[in-house]
Amino acid sequence: MTTTPRLDEVFGALASVHRRRLLMDLRNGHIPHLQRATRVVADGGRTDSEQLEVALFHTHLPKLDDAGFVTWNRQTGTIEPGPRFDDVEPVLELLSERYDRIAER
Repeated sequence: MTTTPRLDEVFGALASVHRRRLLMDLRNGHIPHLQRATRVVADGGRTDSEQLEVALFHTHLPKLDDAGFVTWNRQTGTIEPGPRFDDVEPVLELLSERYDRIAER
């Protein structure tokens, strides 16, 4: 099997559990503000929310926005599916459909 730069970029975006959770939530529409995004990606409250918000702001959201997977308005904090969200959505669907089988291993 060969990989393409596009597929590598999708897997790079999905490499972080925080980015995966954020992208999975975006399948249902937009996220109205950064604080909501922090709750979406938090691990059941076991993660320091302030530290996670900083990581989202400085690392995860810029990476996803630069790739075009999300559109992030830094002024309002709104996060929406980006112009290339369709590139990552089939993999998100597969993960969602097969989560139980993947998580077992």
